[in-house]
Amino acid sequence: MLLFLIPTLLSSFEVPANHNFQINPAFQVVTSIVPQKIKKEFKPVINAKSAIAMDLDSHTILYGKNINEAVPFASIVKLMVASLIIEENNLDEIVTIDNASTKIEGSKVYLNAGEKITYRDLLYLMLIPSGNDAAHALAIANSGSSAKFVEKMNYKAKLLGLKNTIFTDPVGLSADQKSSSLDLTNLTAYALQKPLIRNIINHKQITITSENGITRQIKNTNKLLNSYLDVHGVKTGSTDEAGECVISLAKNDQGHEIITVILNSKDRFQESKTLIDWVWHSYIW
Repeated sequence: MLLFLIPTLLSSFEVPANHNFQINPAFQVVTSIVPQKIKKEFKPVINAKSAIAMDLDSHTILYGKNINEAVPFASIVKLMVASLIIEENNLDEIVTIDNASTKIEGSKVYLNAGEKITYRDLLYLMLIPSGNDAAHALAIANSGSSAKFVEKMNYKAKLLGLKNTIFTDPVGLSADQKSSSLDLTNLTAYALQKPLIRNIINHKQITITSENGITRQIKNTNKLLNSYLDVHGVKTGSTDEAGECVISLAKNDQGHEIITVILNSKDRFQESKTLIDWVWHSYIW
């Protein structure tokens, strides 16, 4: 097991191919195999404001565009929410939905005040259809208030070395909440160490039933799941300020996984496909 420290400063522009950045000890490097560029090929056309591709095992950066620029990232914030809940709560414990959570704006699964549902099922409702009400309910159940939970999120970001990240809400609606594609890649790598997160984000759809017998058929917001590129998640996000955002986890025929992040795009899924396809045609392991 190789463990490294993340440097304090990286290029905010084009990242040199095959540069293996050191990472925070919280992130597990499970192999010393570093992807090798096989030929000088055209660079992918990525119009998103910020983008990155990283080999998950070695944490080698394979492509980068403005990787340190802090921008709004919308519902991708829910990866941090999920990580904290899994670490701190008994997932089989039942949560009683508070009234404030039912009034949250944006993407919702329409939880009812007083409805009883487990932490585990709320994670599904938050990560698959991106339920803002589920995210808010988890924050309240964990910390008693959204503000106190946000304090935990920012403290965790510091522990993980996410130097360009600031959290202001557990939902992702605030334009003041910003991160960089590099930070979000490292957050994703950390979150993917949790088997439950891997399991949840790989579902195209699932039925969740609360303790009150209320059944919800939910569908994943990620249109890349089960595509020809073998994508297994991770999270989408979209607001007027953030534009279209998506983090993808893709696997090649040899089982090697990459994380790609597309931020502030006008066509996140197409740009994500473009970047993934370019990596598979440009590197060997």
